[in-house]
Amino acid sequence: MGAETKERVLQVARDLIHASSYTEVSLQDICDAAGVRKGSLFHFFPSKEALGLAVAGRNRELLAALLDETLGTEAPPLERLTTFFHAFARMLATMRQPMGSTPGCPLGGLAAELGPGPSDLRAAVTRDLEAWAGRFEGAVREAQARGEVDAATDPRAGALALLAHLQGAALLAHALDDPDVVHQAAGAVPHLLAPR
Repeated sequence: MGAETKERVLQVARDLIHASSYTEVSLQDICDAAGVRKGSLFHFFPSKEALGLAVAGRNRELLAALLDETLGTEAPPLERLTTFFHAFARMLATMRQPMGSTPGCPLGGLAAELGPGPSDLRAAVTRDLEAWAGRFEGAVREAQARGEVDAATDPRAGALALLAHLQGAALLAHALDDPDVVHQAAGAVPHLLAPR
């Protein structure tokens, strides 16, 4: 029963935060939607930040699985990066069904709304985005070794350009309620890796 309740609270919190925002969703909103009392929530998550960290952890797991599925294949690296964009767009489209509108990126959205001051949640999201950029950078380096990307391209800058492009596309997909924006953005992957 305890593990079930904890999982329900975490899933409800993730859904509510992703459909709205971390700031706007209250602990009472989460308790009401999960059908639990605040005491039960605090038993598992002693603060809103602790719950936010758990939500960020769940997002990290889901996105890491998507990265593994798309970047961990034997396909050429630029093809894998493009495939990731398309898989990300399909994820947003799938999430759109129960939410009623296209959400943004689970990590990018959370990063955008956290204040500039230090916090464990901000540090966790920053680490997650850095890890994501690292995966992209590895693919860029591999593409360079295969001669698919110019050797003059800075792999780190290229990875950050890809990440920024994806985050911008996810934001537009959310604003326009159209996950196809991310599909369209996938076509720019090779162009973003031209030498600077």
